[in-house]
Amino acid sequence: MTSTICGTPEYMAPEVLEQTGHDMGVDWWAVGVLMYEMLIGVTPFFNKNYNMLQMKIKNAKVVFPDRKKYKIDYSDAIVDCIISLLTKDKKSRLGAKDDFVEILSHPFFKDININELESKSMKPPFMPNFGNKNISEFFNV
Repeated sequence: MTSTICGTPEYMAPEVLEQTGHDMGVDWWAVGVLMYEMLIGVTPFFNKNYNMLQMKIKNAKVVFPDRKKYKIDYSDAIVDCIISLLTKDKKSRLGAKDDFVEILSHPFFKDININELESKSMKPPFMPNFGNKNISEFFNV
């Protein structure tokens, strides 16, 4: 448990901002923020005003844009996973009880073979076309 304030403001968990002490649950919060940002294109509590950003992190609900209106395709499972990671009460947050085991047992991850992922033998669902270059030339894989 610590009470040090550090990190990127948009990724800070409520307990960090409230200085009530925090543990590794803040990392699961940050994973939820990152998942939301990768899916939607902006952090869930984004605001240019730092004070408003803090207020939204501590009090606002996570809102997802309308799928049809904005033509964003996402599942109910990822919405539930992100909302569960962004639960304001750190004791109720996904991952608080059984760390990564609890998170990986969430329905969003049901189709992922963790053994293949860890051994790097999983085939990616999408592979960008790099022309004649091998992907390893870009990522030192």
